[in-house]
Amino acid sequence: MVPPERAEDHRTTPIGVRSFDDPMPVTTQALMDRFDHGLSAQDWVMNDPARRDRCYAVLILSGRARIRLRQGMIDCRAPALVWLPLGETQAISVSAGADGYLLSVTDDLVARHCGGSSTGTSVPALPGGGLPLRFAADTVHNVTPAEGSNNLALLARSFDAIRAELMQNAFGAGMVVGAHLQIILTMVLRLAEGVMEQRDKHRPGSITFQRFLQALELHFREHWNIADYATALGVSERRLGSAVMRATGKPPLTLVHERVIREACMRLEQSPLAVAQIAYGLGFRDPAYFSRFFKRYMGEAPGAYRRLRRAEEQARDNTFAAWP
Repeated sequence: MVPPERAEDHRTTPIGVRSFDDPMPVTTQALMDRFDHGLSAQDWVMNDPARRDRCYAVLILSGRARIRLRQGMIDCRAPALVWLPLGETQAISVSAGADGYLLSVTDDLVARHCGGSSTGTSVPALPGGGLPLRFAADTVHNVTPAEGSNNLALLARSFDAIRAELMQNAFGAGMVVGAHLQIILTMVLRLAEGVMEQRDKHRPGSITFQRFLQALELHFREHWNIADYATALGVSERRLGSAVMRATGKPPLTLVHERVIREACMRLEQSPLAVAQIAYGLGFRDPAYFSRFFKRYMGEAPGAYRRLRRAEEQARDNTFAAWP
């Protein structure tokens, strides 16, 4: 999947050194809809010109939601948190009786409160060498906070706090909304499978290992070799290999391949694109080579993998037609 085109960037100085006031009222940059056990399904359409500069966060506390993307669908049931970056969302529907929140924020608000673009060279990182919040904001996420967990309670408080700030529009509302937006994206990173899960599993890891994971997220589609990663991190290949082996017991190239496979599986399951188009989107010049690469790791060809997963999804009958 090719990343959506970005509108011209109007970022200000990073948090901590900019002025207190937002350049625009926060009520023009964020909207919150609260759906609370409605008697009928509710629908929102996001592909009109007035909403193309928006990112969306959906917190489902009860019931189900269906989200139509530019390419593919997300079906989820509570509890769920879905983050949708700029340009991805076409429409959102929630079932009758669903309880939760739909947050709409401009990409400019995300950029000012959550750091620069993930493709930049000076992106603020989370404490401890974690991934930048902006990286989370540029990626579709569908995560599941455990029922009754502190994570879910914290998310509900942040969504409710943003709603209250937007309703009151008091002095400093923009900063409060930005702070809770940071919390929401931090929870996305905490709950997301993949890199953050792997990082937490292998803690404590060296700074070199943490930086490698961050670089891997940004460049795995470019098919960098290990020398490229070592050069970007300013270390030797041997040092990089040792750091990754100590943290995971695997060589760096294995982690690179596993990341590509994980992305391929996600796209095969969620995207309607042909296998060849998915291969090109993952940086493969030859779809046949992608098929051989995928089969070597997964034991089945991409087309067969997709058919099997879709058959399993139909068997679960997790569709709107099954709703009461």
